[in-house]
Amino acid sequence: MKTYSMSERDKKKGYCFLIYGEPGVGKTVSLATLPEPILIIVTEPRDPRVSISSVYPERDITFIEPETFDEYIQFLSELKTSYDEKRGEYRSVAIDSLSFIQSKFKIDMEDSRFEKSVKKQSRDELFVDRFRMELGDWGGISSAMKRVIWLLNQLSKYGVIVVATATLTENPSWNRDLVAAPFLMGRELPSIINAYFDFIGLVEKGNPYPPTVSFFSQDGSFLAKSCNRNLSGKGILDFQKIISRLES
Repeated sequence: MKTYSMSERDKKKGYCFLIYGEPGVGKTVSLATLPEPILIIVTEPRDPRVSISSVYPERDITFIEPETFDEYIQFLSELKTSYDEKRGEYRSVAIDSLSFIQSKFKIDMEDSRFEKSVKKQSRDELFVDRFRMELGDWGGISSAMKRVIWLLNQLSKYGVIVVATATLTENPSWNRDLVAAPFLMGRELPSIINAYFDFIGLVEKGNPYPPTVSFFSQDGSFLAKSCNRNLSGKGILDFQKIISRLES
């Protein structure tokens, strides 16, 4: 159990951001504007250096690609331990993206369930059975996601800037009153996602780059959150400028 006070907050303040938007709006590229050195946990199959290098070719960024849930948990746990022991080396840590990692966990869940069912002879080795999810599997995916996000969240308490990206979904099933929200499966995780992040922002496509981001929804039509009045409006998606506003 960890105990801490307001006076112990690190001079290098940590924050947790979740930014979401349509594909191609500039979420991945914006991660290069984070304070260096930067660690980006890549969940998508494409190479993020292609888009980042076209705008920020000389940033101090390390990329890592875990392949399984166990690798994600082991890496993030070891990363947290490095900050516990005051040897953490990154000023910023990002995961790109939450939407894709949950899709990866869904595939892993399907494969695991299929293999178990075939061994128990409760399913046949047919294509139609291979990708069938069972009701309890959705709770498993939600639990896996919460474990990953929780470990990311903990890093911010050591003065690390944490950013997660997600794609956009319209009129999410868990809250039909919203026009836009991060694409996260199930009902439980989306309903508590606010608890994991200090700031949740909707990214709008910029023409040309950079895009704008809104951490406050005037009419409540899209999911947004801001724990600081300095980020109550729309602004450029540049984390150097955003953090400067937070600390001004």
